[in-house]
Amino acid sequence: MRLNDAVTGAVLLLFATALALWSQTFPPIPGQQYGAAVFPTLVAFGLAGCGALMIASGIREGGPIVAWADWARERHGVRNVAVTVAAVFFYIVAADTLGFLPTMALILLLMFRLLGVGWLAAVALAVGITLFVQYLFGDLLYVPLPWGVLAPWRW
Repeated sequence: MRLNDAVTGAVLLLFATALALWSQTFPPIPGQQYGAAVFPTLVAFGLAGCGALMIASGIREGGPIVAWADWARERHGVRNVAVTVAAVFFYIVAADTLGFLPTMALILLLMFRLLGVGWLAAVALAVGITLFVQYLFGDLLYVPLPWGVLAPWRW
């Protein structure tokens, strides 16, 4: 599905307006001429400019407001999108209980199998990528990932 740029630009402009208004509620920083609202306001102005350009582009381009891509007409494309959304919800619900490692390995295994990867390669990739992400976030970036059922064997 592809939205006309005017629609996307209007949504971006609304978001920029909300960001600019919300950032004005930030408290000033004592002893400085500018406060915590300066950077978010600058970002909001940049987003608003992009939104305005997208609106102009969408109006100039014309065409339908929504154009469906070929994959959206095929059952497996819609299935893959639905499974991806379900996987995100599954991670949100299961990660604290099961832990990052088993939850992500299951999700990646399912995704690889849906994409037609063979069993051996799918298992190896799911385990390898999950361990790499655990190392990257847990050890290098110090982002705590949930251990769940593997808490007694934490490394």
